[in-house]
Amino acid sequence: MNISEIPMVRVTWRDAMDSDGNWTEIEDIVGHELATCQDVGWMVYKDDYKIVIMRSRIVEEDQELKEGGGHTAIPASWVIKVEHLTPVLL
Repeated sequence: MNISEIPMVRVTWRDAMDSDGNWTEIEDIVGHELATCQDVGWMVYKDDYKIVIMRSRIVEEDQELKEGGGHTAIPASWVIKVEHLTPVLL
């Protein structure tokens, strides 16, 4: 897989947000919101079920992607927006 063929993206998505565990008025509990999150990286996989973002990679002279790290799988139904970015490759 050539890294130049993999889109670099910023993904905005919703996630669960826990409380701090303190006693809370019921009105505040009912109004508790979801977290809005963002990840930036190469979108190495995408289908109707999930997208997988990889934040770092091993640089190969031929630009082939053989190893990466810092990857996150996000359910596709949680994704709000995917913005394509323009990476500068070494």
